[in-house]
Amino acid sequence: MKKGSKFISSILLFFYLILSSSAYAQNFFKYPDFDVSREDCDTLLESMNYPNADYTSDEPLKVYVDLLIERIFEINGKEMEFEAFYSMWYDWNDARLAQTLKDLNLYYDQGKRIYLCSYNPLELWGNSNRLFYPTIEFYNKKTKTNINLGGDADWVDIYSDGNVGTRLRDSSKFSANFDFKRFPFDTQKLTFELWSEYPSTLIEILPEPISMPNYKETKFVIDGTPIQIPGWSISKVDYYNYDYLDNDGMPYQGFYLDLFIERQSAYYLFKIILPIVFILAISWSVFWVRGSQLEAKVNVTIVCLLSLIAYNFIIDEDLPKLSYLTFLDCFILISYFYTGIATMLCVYSFVRKLKSGKDLSLVDKYAQKAGPISYFGILIITYIYFYNLDGVLALVAGPSLN
Repeated sequence: MKKGSKFISSILLFFYLILSSSAYAQNFFKYPDFDVSREDCDTLLESMNYPNADYTSDEPLKVYVDLLIERIFEINGKEMEFEAFYSMWYDWNDARLAQTLKDLNLYYDQGKRIYLCSYNPLELWGNSNRLFYPTIEFYNKKTKTNINLGGDADWVDIYSDGNVGTRLRDSSKFSANFDFKRFPFDTQKLTFELWSEYPSTLIEILPEPISMPNYKETKFVIDGTPIQIPGWSISKVDYYNYDYLDNDGMPYQGFYLDLFIERQSAYYLFKIILPIVFILAISWSVFWVRGSQLEAKVNVTIVCLLSLIAYNFIIDEDLPKLSYLTFLDCFILISYFYTGIATMLCVYSFVRKLKSGKDLSLVDKYAQKAGPISYFGILIITYIYFYNLDGVLALVAGPSLN
């Protein structure tokens, strides 16, 4: 009973801390039960006059980020980029704004905060910078944010406790570092990098404490609908802060959201890999043809080789010009080699047939077994190299002497 009571008490305390925290999600608010007129909002706007960070504060301004990825349109391996549709909320509390609200008798911080006014970003961050903007931007976005047009915000909400909330709903292209060595059974990482122009002594970027853990747990499954990523599926979602010391000696902090995705490989397995294996099987079937039928045997192997070349052109359209070989490249090269070997062995077999006088030479007999066994043996070794390289290296190195 005591353990159960402690558990229940812990749960209640957790929710109390969450619900009473000023860092709760931006949508944790209520509408006022009194009239907030347009004149009140205009007066509030005119009363704002703090364009810079609060340099007198002992603590950095905490900006909470809620980044919802709704869809990934395209993953472009050639351009090393991906396009995403997202909604992003910034949420921070400005003590100077809270004091202004107190002066205007609009301040309230008991329980749910009260929504007061909404503004166009240009009203706050246009020609006259009335409210401090933390200038948090996507570092790896391929289009530049126009700070003069309000930065990354569609609108700005002001709440009764001095909280400021912004929202942006947009689609953009982001740069990425893809590794295609394991293509077509590869996994990739899509990263969203957020950095502030201000050092972390002034701005601290934090994940919104309710929504972000939910995104991580559900892998962005919203209302039962997962993110649509053509040809891919999400395996993991993670986010974290990254701190570094710049050349100017000032510390900076970034916020990273990572989506780990797995390629849906059924297309490549059933339309490329298995057909290539089938073509190769046809190529090696010539060793069961009578040795005297040299022309027919060579024709079969050459047609198979040309088919493999055609497959290579199809695959090449999906990948950038890489300086390294992928698993599929190695698979195709091995298949090329064995198809070419089949052609050469046919000629050699015919020569042996002329000398031995038999329709089926020893070359044909050995090729019937040695070919398939060695082919699949090499494929297994290649697969282990690409997909379990760390384990192989550890096995070769042996136990650590430490």
